[in-house]
Amino acid sequence: MGGLREEVTINKKAPRQSGIELLRIIAVTLITAHHLVVHSGYPLFNEPISVRRLFFQMCLSSFGKIGITLFLLISLWFLVDREQTVKKSCRRIWLLERELLFWSFVGLAMQYVDNPKSVDADVWLDAIFPITRNEWWYATSYVILLLLLPFLLVGLRKMGRQIHKKFCIVLLGLWGILNLVPGASLDIYINVIGFVYVTILFTYYKWYMAPISNKCAILLMVVGGLIIFGWNLLLSVVWRIWNMNPDRILNYINPVQKEWALPILAISFGVFVLFTRLHFSSRIVNRCAQSAFAVYLITEQHYFRDEILWRYITLGGIYRSRYAIGIALVVVIGIVAAAIMLDFVRQFLFWRTVDRHKGRLFEWVWDRAWRIVGEDNARILAHFRIPALT
Repeated sequence: MGGLREEVTINKKAPRQSGIELLRIIAVTLITAHHLVVHSGYPLFNEPISVRRLFFQMCLSSFGKIGITLFLLISLWFLVDREQTVKKSCRRIWLLERELLFWSFVGLAMQYVDNPKSVDADVWLDAIFPITRNEWWYATSYVILLLLLPFLLVGLRKMGRQIHKKFCIVLLGLWGILNLVPGASLDIYINVIGFVYVTILFTYYKWYMAPISNKCAILLMVVGGLIIFGWNLLLSVVWRIWNMNPDRILNYINPVQKEWALPILAISFGVFVLFTRLHFSSRIVNRCAQSAFAVYLITEQHYFRDEILWRYITLGGIYRSRYAIGIALVVVIGIVAAAIMLDFVRQFLFWRTVDRHKGRLFEWVWDRAWRIVGEDNARILAHFRIPALT
C-alpha cells in the first residue's frame, strides 16, 4: 500500500503504468469505505434487510479486505521478479519509516492540542515506534515481509516448480478451505502470515503459470462476488426469520469475507489481472496514486480516525437518509481526496527537506555499520560459505 511506492519508483525512467496506479486509488477507496462502517459502532445488523443494509454490510468487511489484498498484490508485482537483498529491504523500510513518523507526530501534535491529558506514555510510544507498536498493522506486516523476502524468494526458487506447487496446495487447504469453518483460528489474520501466504501463491502463478485470460479473471470476480453477496443475503434472511442474536451473525459471515478468504482472493486477483492489462498514461492518476498509502495512514491513525473523522462523519448520521448509499460514496471519495491533498503538503515538505538527498543518510549509516561488523562477518560467512547479505 505507498512508502510502498518504492516499488514504482525503482526505475524513474520507466513509464508508470496508470492502470496499476488507478488500482491503488481504488484499493484505498475500498479500505476507506470499510473503515467508515467498521469503526462506526453502528448496530447495522439490527436494521431490517434492505439494499441499503446489504451495501453497508459489504462495506463492513468485504470491500476493505479486497482493498488490502489489492495493495499487497501490487507490491508483490514489483518485488518478486527482482533480486531482493537485506540492504534493499532495509532501504525501503527506512524510507517508509519517515512517512510513518511524520503522520504519527502530526496525529500526536493534534491530539495534544485537543486533549493534552489523553497523551500518555502509550501514545508517545506509538508515535515514536509506529512499526514495533503496530500503530498501522499493514505497515508492520509489510516491513516484516520485506525483511523476510530475500530469504523467502531464494527458498521458493530453490524448491522448484513441483514442490512449490505442493506447497501451494497444502496452504490452500489449510488457510483456504479449513479457514472457511466458522470460528476457525489458524493464526492467519491481520499479520505477516497472511502476507507470506499470498506471496507463496502469487509467486507460483507469476513464475510458473501461463497468464490467465480476461474471461477467467472476470469469472473469478463474478464467482467470488456471488459467494460473498449470496452468503451475506442468505444468513441475513435466516437470522431475521429465526430471530437470532444479531451480534453473532458476523461469526458465520466472516469465513467467506475475512482477510485472505478464498472468495476475497478470487475477486482481488481477478481485478488485479484486469488492471495490469489496462494500458494508458495519466499524470493526474499517477500523481494521486503516490498518496494512496498516505490515505490509509491518515484515516487509520487512531486520533484522526476516532476523534476527528468518525466524530463528525458517522454511519448513524448517514444511514437514515433516503440517499444513504449515495451520501456514503460522496463522503468516502471526499475523505480520500482530502487525505491526498494533505499528503501533497507532506510531499512538498519532504521535497524541500529530507528528499533533497533521498536515501543518502541510509547509505551513510549502512556503510558505517557494515564497516564496523563487516570484517568479522566476512570471516564467518566465508568459513561457512554463506553469500554476504548485501
